[in-house]
Amino acid sequence: MNPPAVGDAVTPLTLHLSLQRLIMVSGANRDFAPTHIDHEAAREGGAPAAYADIMFVFTMVDRLLLEWAGPAALLRRIGPVKLHDFVLAGEDLTVTGTVTALTPAAADGRPGTDIDVEVAFTQDTRHPVTGHARVWTPRP
Repeated sequence: MNPPAVGDAVTPLTLHLSLQRLIMVSGANRDFAPTHIDHEAAREGGAPAAYADIMFVFTMVDRLLLEWAGPAALLRRIGPVKLHDFVLAGEDLTVTGTVTALTPAAADGRPGTDIDVEVAFTQDTRHPVTGHARVWTPRP
C-alpha cells in the first residue's frame, strides 16, 4: 500500500444485507433482539423491516478499513458513529471512506490515518450511517 494522502478514497465495500446474514450475525454476537431477525417484529417497533445491530455496522466499517489498509494495519478507533436511519435487511449497501487527516507516527513508527466513513444504500440516496475512524497504517 502506498502511503495515504488527505482526500484519498478508501476502496468501497459493497454487500447485500440479506435476512439470512442478519440471523447469522445475531447468532454470532448473541444479540437475539427480534427486530434484528424478524421483519414483523421490526415493523411492530416502527422499522420498515429487520435491521442490523450496531455491532454489525462496526464490523462493516472494520472490514472496509482493514481490507484497504492491509493485514499489517491496526484499527485504533471507530467512532463517533451516527445512525441516521435503519440499516435494513434486503438492501444492497456500500461502505465508503475518505482520508481526512494524517497524524504523527506511533511509537512503533506507524502513521495514523483518520478516515470519515459512510454506509449508504445503493438503491437510493439514503445514508443511514456516518462516522469516523483511525487506522495505524504500515510503516512506509
